[in-house]
Amino acid sequence: MSNAQYLWSVARGLRTQVRPSVTDASARDALDNGVRILTSVANALEWDPTADGPLADTDRLGGPPENAAAHRDTGRAIAAAAAGLDAGLPPAMARDAIAWEKALLDAVLTRIDAVERAGPASGDTGVSIIDPARLQAYLRQLPGCADAEITTFRLIAGGRSRQTALFSITGGRDLPMDMVIQRGIPGQAGSAAFLGEAAQHALLSRLHAAGMRVPRPLLVEEALGWLDAPFLLSEQVPGAPVQPDYWLPADDEQVVLGLAREMALLHAQPVDDVGEGLHAPRSAGGDWQAELEQLASAWTDNAHWPSITMSAAIAWLRAHVGDLDDRRAIVHNDMLFHNILAQDGTITAVLDWEQCAIGHPGEDLGYCYPAVIAVTDWSRFMQAYRAAGGADIPQRQIDYFALRAGLRLMKLVMAGGRDSFEKGLSDDVLVASAGAHFTQRLLHRIALTLDSILEREA
Repeated sequence: MSNAQYLWSVARGLRTQVRPSVTDASARDALDNGVRILTSVANALEWDPTADGPLADTDRLGGPPENAAAHRDTGRAIAAAAAGLDAGLPPAMARDAIAWEKALLDAVLTRIDAVERAGPASGDTGVSIIDPARLQAYLRQLPGCADAEITTFRLIAGGRSRQTALFSITGGRDLPMDMVIQRGIPGQAGSAAFLGEAAQHALLSRLHAAGMRVPRPLLVEEALGWLDAPFLLSEQVPGAPVQPDYWLPADDEQVVLGLAREMALLHAQPVDDVGEGLHAPRSAGGDWQAELEQLASAWTDNAHWPSITMSAAIAWLRAHVGDLDDRRAIVHNDMLFHNILAQDGTITAVLDWEQCAIGHPGEDLGYCYPAVIAVTDWSRFMQAYRAAGGADIPQRQIDYFALRAGLRLMKLVMAGGRDSFEKGLSDDVLVASAGAHFTQRLLHRIALTLDSILEREA
């Protein structure tokens, strides 16, 4: 069932999210043909899980059936009715079957047309985006900004819990010319596990003052009347993402060692002061065993199929959960190169602080471990971390948190994004990719991490 859902979502995403940016006519025609093929295949795979009897063979020639009404749960009945007509049954006697197939065709083609002819993803199609005109109105009511004018505005793709745009202004007396807006998703309830805009503003202000390379926060607005959701304005930082793809390591070792410095500075901040208001998932002392069993149960309950890698990783974690200590620090929880800006080999900003919490410093170290060892020796990273004020954390604990990071992320992806798609709560192509692509890559990363740990233990 989910295979068809994924294909429907990919086809819709290509049509509404990708096609508007394709300007070449030939490329656009090729894309449209690809969307047509995807919708046909998705329709052929569609089936009703409540239908009785075995699935019909409607894919005999290796592709979708010419008869769009022949879903996997209707194909057998359609084949039986067609066989009767082929054997000489008068059409009048099969009128009900003919009408039934016609009704199915009507419904199927209506659904296919809805995807293949969908308009671009914009406010006109019900997708809420940040409105620069309303943002400009907000700026103009600020002191000294009556003549403020937005001169450039560009939405940034990515992110399921926040929307981001870069923009420039003139006429803002006390505001920088280039800024960033980060807005919550209108109508989407906040999660206790994610920081709201006001909490991020307070945290970034303290970290910026402490010398960390983070964007300088400017304004936070929690009233919904301006942009339908709370939003945060910060100053644009020079540089570009070290890697646009979550899975890619950095190209420059100096950037990797710079990450060690920023991580050490974060972990050295006084928890009770700088970390005021942050979520603490565990009580003092931390019940790591209970958390591990919750993560293990989440895998068992939500996985579509068992995995040797996951079973081995869970067994290793159970054997070593007793090696953890009770350190407490402010942790970022997503400090990888897709969330880091750099320029000329130097980190200029660490972004996306919505998952920041009070935890163990090993959580951040273990999370970045697979990406770091793809570029440099882990001992060099830890040497830079300690030189910048980071604690001397045993390797066994970092190994634990490296595997735990994969297990935790798998739970978030499966029980969050993937299940919201497969249960029909979302049809977004990026959410669909969480189950069709992200989980497979994540399982591979867990396997690489486990292999590295077991090789050192051999």
